[in-house]
Amino acid sequence: MVYKNVGFKVFFFIGKGGVGKTTCAAAFAVKVARYKRTLIISLDPAHNLGDVLGVELSEKPTRVVDNLFAVEVDFESMIRSHLENLVDKVKGMYRYLRVLNLDSYIDVLRYSPGIEEYATLDKITEVLKWNISRGEYEVIVFDTPPTGLTLRIMALPSISSIWVDKLMKLRIQILDRRRIIEKITGEKIKTIIGGRVFEAPSKPEDDPVYNELVRIKSDINLVNSIVKNPATTTTVIVVNPETLPIVEAKRALNFLGKLGIPVKYIIVNKVLSVTQIPENLKPKIEEQERALRMINEYFTNLKVVKIPFLCEEPKGLSKLQNISIHMDKILAEVEG
Repeated sequence: MVYKNVGFKVFFFIGKGGVGKTTCAAAFAVKVARYKRTLIISLDPAHNLGDVLGVELSEKPTRVVDNLFAVEVDFESMIRSHLENLVDKVKGMYRYLRVLNLDSYIDVLRYSPGIEEYATLDKITEVLKWNISRGEYEVIVFDTPPTGLTLRIMALPSISSIWVDKLMKLRIQILDRRRIIEKITGEKIKTIIGGRVFEAPSKPEDDPVYNELVRIKSDINLVNSIVKNPATTTTVIVVNPETLPIVEAKRALNFLGKLGIPVKYIIVNKVLSVTQIPENLKPKIEEQERALRMINEYFTNLKVVKIPFLCEEPKGLSKLQNISIHMDKILAEVEG
């Protein structure tokens, strides 16, 4: 299923760990909630969103202020739920596997490559589908994990789409061969496992494996049609005025471009502004100036939002508002 207009706006805040991504996402959510019913969801295993907002959060939406609700996903619980659902689906697709104790493998599967990425993508898909059906929120803000994990998550729909297409074709070939055998033998293909007889389906509409692939393909198309649609989704990169976060952001921008995911803004967080520079701060200011020149060179097609360095740690709504006043450029996307 493809959605050209889902009726709400989606924002992804991405960036290197420690650049203030969660703070910027929270400040933006506070700002936009003045105009629209907003949900901010932290997918970051660090669990900082509740601390930044000054509110105890859980996996269920918690009201922060009027029009603003927040969720902090329990990463381990999310992964376990993903694995349990996966085991249930496998049992549903291959009924004969119900005689086996697949649940005992969940703890082992937890450490399989890609599990965190797929579990997080499932959560994003779940949130998007839920809001499409319910229309509860006008704006959804995702505070994402550090860049490396986030990029792998955002690549999954495109990669999975290729694999699912191939698997669907392969499954059709298997079903075609089953029907040929049925015509030759005049009876259904059967297998006996655990003393029980199971009939193998030969038509796509009767095959739970093929139907599950169709469902997966539908979810992939949904996510791709939302995330890659600049009219619906805005991706924001957050950096500090330092070389390493900027270089990582440049790689992220190139990678997202290859996926067809547009990035519109780059937030430069913690920009020092001093009139009289103390001697011990001169190297830092010089580094910042080099970093700002790099931003102008690397991100010519992005709108730059600068947030000044604050003397106090920006925790709590009142301090987040001091950051949110710099978010007007991005706020334009809500009405755009």
